[in-house]
Amino acid sequence: MPRTAISDPSKVDPARAESSLLAALNGFKLDPTRSYTAQVHNQLREAIVRGILPPRTALSEATISKLIDVSRTPVREALAQLADEQMVLIYRQVGTIVAPVRISLLEEGRFVRSTLECASHVQLAQTITPEQLTEFGQIVERQRNAVKSGEIDRFSELDELMHRRLFEFAGREHVWAMLEPIKRQFDRVRWLLLGHVAGHAERALREHEQMLAQMASRDVAGLGASVSSHINHITAHLAALREQAPESYFVD
Repeated sequence: MPRTAISDPSKVDPARAESSLLAALNGFKLDPTRSYTAQVHNQLREAIVRGILPPRTALSEATISKLIDVSRTPVREALAQLADEQMVLIYRQVGTIVAPVRISLLEEGRFVRSTLECASHVQLAQTITPEQLTEFGQIVERQRNAVKSGEIDRFSELDELMHRRLFEFAGREHVWAMLEPIKRQFDRVRWLLLGHVAGHAERALREHEQMLAQMASRDVAGLGASVSSHINHITAHLAALREQAPESYFVD
């Protein structure tokens, strides 16, 4: 079913918007020794990625400034940065809303991650050290515990840690840093899958366990196939997700 056009932010429910902002900024305190703009940007970006600030939520400069006790300038600058990253949409003279997930950007993120992670992890399988394998196994074990206890947020954080550490094991930490802005829409969908599609965390865990075993046995061919399948599953589950998530979340 085609998605509706992006709505005018003036028509977004203000009560829902304020409630979402309260949840996104709950407990947030500015560090006076660091850039206020960077801190506000990071906090809002993380809340958007995790779905705490859902698509089409109105983001009022005045409300955000009041909630975190800061002038409107760093808030305005942070929102401009998020607009550049296509995380928010700014309507001049009207307001700002959280952008829906754009499918074309999601596909770009999937393609880049699949290409780079397959290449990097296959090479890593040939050089990984026992110490690195041990750390990889410990992260997977922590993921297993998170799934057992139903800590979906914790599992997602450990998933991110695992993928980052595999790049660092290969001496490619800058590649991971380069991937960060490209995979934002990908990350938003990953959080949605964990919350809306039954069994997603369990399936991801099984795939991580398989990747660990293949890395340990230096099964290069099997590992390449597993990494590709693991990354590409997110689009395979997109149809089910779009049936369950709010219709406003996506735009083609």
